[in-house]
Parts: sequence; structure tokens; C-alpha cells
Amino acid sequence: MNPKQLACVVLLMIIGGMTYAAQMVHNKVSSTRSEAEDAETAATTAENERSTAEISTAMFKADTEDVRRFLRGWLPAIERIQTQQEAEQTIELSLRERGINLVRSRKTELKTSANNKIIPKSLLTTLTIEEEYAKVLNWLGDIERRLPTARMKVVQITGGSTGRQLKMEVSFETPIFDLAAADAEKGKAKEKAGKEKDNAKKP
Repeated sequence: MNPKQLACVVLLMIIGGMTYAAQMVHNKVSSTRSEAEDAETAATTAENERSTAEISTAMFKADTEDVRRFLRGWLPAIERIQTQQEAEQTIELSLRERGINLVRSRKTELKTSANNKIIPKSLLTTLTIEEEYAKVLNWLGDIERRLPTARMKVVQITGGSTGRQLKMEVSFETPIFDLAAADAEKGKAKEKAGKEKDNAKKP
């Protein structure tokens, strides 16, 4: 092989190497560009999902503002009665302060609910009292003031032993809220929303 032929072979090898290197660089650039475009698309999708989630959250807050304001207004009353003993003490205090001395019968029953974590218990109170007209009605109003969450189930009023007295049979149910369970449910909801938001950000 003469020098010219050897030079041509070397030149061809150099050209081939350069072509191969250029092809590799081109493939790498194309792959990088494709990955960048995919990442940009994923980021745009995640941003759209985040915006949608924020809009949904804002709409939910606006739609439930009246309910949440209502609950905030009732929270102090709910916090006052957290146990059966507190409910019974409230009833006893009301009877004593209103001067109801003649309690003909009194029964309390604790009811439980396994399905309701926020209101797992309720106290059913049944009373038969006999006193002066004003005392009886004032006591009923006082109970509704002290236990605003209580639900009246039975209220029967008849004449008492004297013309100035009334006999009232009353039954009412007082829910006993578990605020710790309510906070736990709220925490779970926030955690779930946070996970959904994080998942939306992932490419």
C-alpha cells in the first residue's frame, strides 16, 4: 500500500470516527431534548392539577363557610359537656338552682354508637318533676340554655297535686362529643389532601 492509499484509509477512518461521534452526540441531544420536553409537560400537568385543586379547595371553603361558622358558634357549648359526669352535674345544678325539690322519678341511660366517632356517646335523661308552674317552665328553659345540643324527645305537662303546681315528664338526649376524634379526622383529611397535592407534583 503506497503512501497515498494509506493516507486515504486514515482519512476515511477519521471521517468515520467523526461521523460516529456526531451521531452519538445527536442521539444524546435528542434524548436529552425529549426528556426535557417530557419533564416540562409533566410540570405543566402538575401545575394545572395544583391550580385545579386550589380552585376546588377555595370553592369548598366558600360553599361550607356557613356550616363552619355555625359549628364555630356551637363549639363552646360542645366543649362544656365532654363526659357523662359533666352532663349529669349540669342537670343536677339546674334543678338545685331553679328550686326543683320534688323529683318524682329520675333515670339516666348512657347510649353508645360504634359507627359515630365524633359523637360516640349520648346520655338519655328521663325526669318526672312536680313544682310550681313558673319553676317548672323556667327549669325547662334553663336546661335548653345549659344543654343547647340536647334533643327533647318527650315533654308532657299535666296538673300537679295543687292548683299552683305542674307535673312534667320530660326526656331528652344529650350528645357527648369527642373533640379529639374530630381533630384526628380533620388531621387525616389534611394529610390526604397533602399527599394528593404531592402526587400531583410528581412527574
